[in-house]
Amino acid sequence: MSDYEIGVYNSKVREAIRNGDEWDEEDTGISADYENTLYFPVRNAASIEEVEKRAAKSFPSEKGYVVECIMLVRGY
Repeated sequence: MSDYEIGVYNSKVREAIRNGDEWDEEDTGISADYENTLYFPVRNAASIEEVEKRAAKSFPSEKGYVVECIMLVRGY
């Protein structure tokens, strides 16, 4: 098992903010912080494919999330 880190942003947030539109965090449930890439640990994953599956559950593309990168932090 290995530990990874993923970088995630939200394309809908990014587009709205960069176009000068207001982003309603309460209405969408998505923080305006997702305009930028945020990094999250993914621990004890057997493969990059497993990391991708976990990321898709936590950050669904239907809601505008984009996994920008997956980095291996520690391999076992």
